Amino acid sequence: MAENRAKKSTSAKKTAKPTVKKVSVSFDKEFYSELESYVKSVGYGVEDYIKKAVKEKLDSDRISSMIDSMSGWKK
Repeated sequence: MAENRAKKSTSAKKTAKPTVKKVSVSFDKEFYSELESYVKSVGYGVEDYIKKAVKEKLDSDRISSMIDSMSGWKK
C-alpha cells in the first residue's frame, strides 16, 4: 500500500506545471560580445543581468504609469 502511494506521488510530480517559463532571445554577435564583456566586468552572468534589466524596466514602467494616472496624463 505504501508502495502505491509512493508511485502516485511520483507521477503527480511529473504532471505538475513548471514554475519556470523559458524565453529565447537573439542578439547579433557584436551586441552579445559587448553585453558579455560588460556583464563579466560587473560580476553578473548574462542570464542574471537580463533578468535584472527586465525587472527594472517593469518596475520603472509601473511607476511611470502610476505617476501618469495621478497627474491625469493619458497616452
